[in-house]
Amino acid sequence: MRSHPACAANSIPIETMSEQEQPVEQASSTNSSGEPTQIGQFPQPGGRPTRQLDSTQQQPAQPAQQRQNAALRERIATLVAALGDPEHPLHQQAVQDLVAIGDPAVPALNEALNPRRPWLTAFRAAEALGQIGDGRATSALIEALRHPNSNVRWGAVRALAVIGDARAMLDLRRVARDDRAKTTWGESIGGAAASALDQMRSQNVLFRSAELMKTALACVLMLLALVAAVSVITTLRTELSRIGHDAVDTNALFAPTTPTPNTSGTPEATPEATAQAEATAQAGAAALPTTAPNASDVVTGTVLMAANVRSEPNSQSGNANKIGSLNPGDDIVFLASTSDSKWYRIQLGQRYKASSRIDSTDGTGWVIATLLSKPTGSLPIEQAGAPTATPADVQRLTEAETPLPTLQP
Repeated sequence: MRSHPACAANSIPIETMSEQEQPVEQASSTNSSGEPTQIGQFPQPGGRPTRQLDSTQQQPAQPAQQRQNAALRERIATLVAALGDPEHPLHQQAVQDLVAIGDPAVPALNEALNPRRPWLTAFRAAEALGQIGDGRATSALIEALRHPNSNVRWGAVRALAVIGDARAMLDLRRVARDDRAKTTWGESIGGAAASALDQMRSQNVLFRSAELMKTALACVLMLLALVAAVSVITTLRTELSRIGHDAVDTNALFAPTTPTPNTSGTPEATPEATAQAEATAQAGAAALPTTAPNASDVVTGTVLMAANVRSEPNSQSGNANKIGSLNPGDDIVFLASTSDSKWYRIQLGQRYKASSRIDSTDGTGWVIATLLSKPTGSLPIEQAGAPTATPADVQRLTEAETPLPTLQP
């Protein structure tokens, strides 16, 4: 089989280059170090004998991996040269051998698509690149779509269709629209490009469908996780409401206390007057029917969890009846209990945090039992909503026997 005269003329540089790349046995004889004078030359079996060198002059042997790489590059160059030379003994099997080599042959095959090479070399190089399917060949194949030979353009179209790189779709559309040429065996270049576009579109649709399915699955999993989180939060809130634990502002618990400015316009009492008033109030409280227990009967306890103090034994009013707050570890004194022992009237003990407070006239308030330690002694029972003594009551009951001191201005 003879090639076209123009193709034969174009193959002359390749044959000349191949002849120049043949090993030259005499070239290395002029090198005093014993190394070949040209890259890629290896001594042939049965060549000239090697001169023995001193141990100080011997060079390290070439690593086996480098020798293998050099041999592989030499074989790829031989097979690429055989692609466009029908007279070459490896011409028929060159494509199959290059495909068997695989990725290492891609750069040499990309170079073979150059219009300066014979058209048969470029045509068969495109065929090999399509069978290898390496994406690195996409740019070279796109350039081959402008090759002056219609057979090469047809081969580039087929190779791009097999590789399926979306970067080639715009150029394939141009070829399908504008290229009206045919191959030497009658195949339409534009028709082949249209078929390649259809094939690539179907592949992209399947890929996008798979991506959409993965995205939808991820969204479903996120929704399930959100529903589970909401369910856990709802259950937790329900459990907290059952034990009567009101939300406490932790920032307010540990914030430094600041004195409240006096906006009522009345003069503030001196420390001496305040101490005398407290002594009078304690004396009056001792005269009330619901008196505090004696020192020997005091029942003390500890705050287990942060708690709100209320003016009456219920939390249905929200913050309307909140008169203070306690911190874990505060000492308290139990004063009374409701009939069902769910609420205790208490006052602060000897040790408590600075942020703990009970803003009532007598320094007492009601706290739910689950937030306090259990009392170790018996307590008087007070009905829910029972009236408690006010400072006016204390004054009326103690006025006769203990007159109130006169505050000095």
